[in-house]
Amino acid sequence: MSGNQSDAGPTVALGKSLSDVFNQVQSQIRERAYQIFLDRDPGVADPTADWLSAESELLKPVELQLKEQKKNIVAECSLKGFSPKDIEIEVEDRKLRVFGCHVESHTDDTEDGRTESSEKRSYFFQSTTLPAAVDVQKSHAKLFKNGKLKVTLPKVED
Repeated sequence: MSGNQSDAGPTVALGKSLSDVFNQVQSQIRERAYQIFLDRDPGVADPTADWLSAESELLKPVELQLKEQKKNIVAECSLKGFSPKDIEIEVEDRKLRVFGCHVESHTDDTEDGRTESSEKRSYFFQSTTLPAAVDVQKSHAKLFKNGKLKVTLPKVED
């Protein structure tokens, strides 16, 4: 293992591993979109714009780049600030989904001597269609210390 890699990388998962956490994020987006709706002028409704605005507030944009090689499809993106435990990867039906949730805790001392704690959550989600069928069992992912995530997906041999 190169000195630039973390000891453990996120693993490629099958099935519905993202569903519980992603449902929680969707619920938060829905609640925020509803709040945006309530803050609008009465009689003006644009649910799509409200949803997209809520998503942009809650989800961190991530550019997932695909590279098709002779034997593999390689997906890469930058996830600075995330650790392997923050990231979930799912491959199903020629779809690659990458999701993450990072929690930052802050503790501040107030002027009256109390300590206040707060949390800030950062989420990202990216989905793309793969150009070829892949062998999920032989796939692997690594998160490098510089924040680069590399997912290697061997193509299914014909």
